[in-house]
Amino acid sequence: MANWKKITLPIFLLFFTLLLDGGLTFLFREQLSTAATLIIPRLVVLTLIMFSFYLEPRQLFILAFASGFIYDSYYSGVLGIYIAAFIMIQYLIVQIRKMINPHFYTILLVNIVILSLMELFVFGAYRIIGLADMTLQLFLVNRLSGTLIFNTVVFLIIGYPFREWIKMLVKVDENKAGMTKKSNVSIR
Repeated sequence: MANWKKITLPIFLLFFTLLLDGGLTFLFREQLSTAATLIIPRLVVLTLIMFSFYLEPRQLFILAFASGFIYDSYYSGVLGIYIAAFIMIQYLIVQIRKMINPHFYTILLVNIVILSLMELFVFGAYRIIGLADMTLQLFLVNRLSGTLIFNTVVFLIIGYPFREWIKMLVKVDENKAGMTKKSNVSIR
């Protein structure tokens, strides 16, 4: 019965962070866009990265595809760029999580690297299509630096409670699955 939480709560949380990304950008557009830098909140990406360490790969890829589709439709207007970026994020982290232990600071470092790679991928795709005309140096200084700093600070604030919540969500399901397995074994 608790399996529904493992499926529906990530969907609701991703949808909420998608709306929160747009809301923060709209409400704080003057503070996020200065002469020196342009800061882009990427709460959806932070959430996807955190989910990547604890949820099943099949569920992750479905969530990444759906989130990417909505993100492309709602924000970029070019279908496919964020779908590909979010699916690549999930693929990379599923491969990485086999080698590392998901401590908070490890996830923080993975978050910084993956967010940088995603931003570079999106910039490269926009550059190839012709939607971006800034140079790579200007992109690194003007957009990537501020975005990384902002999202790292946000992750430091909300990352640990969010990680514990996900672990609790997954652990409840594992305990119930373990209880049903034990009861099935004892009945036989």
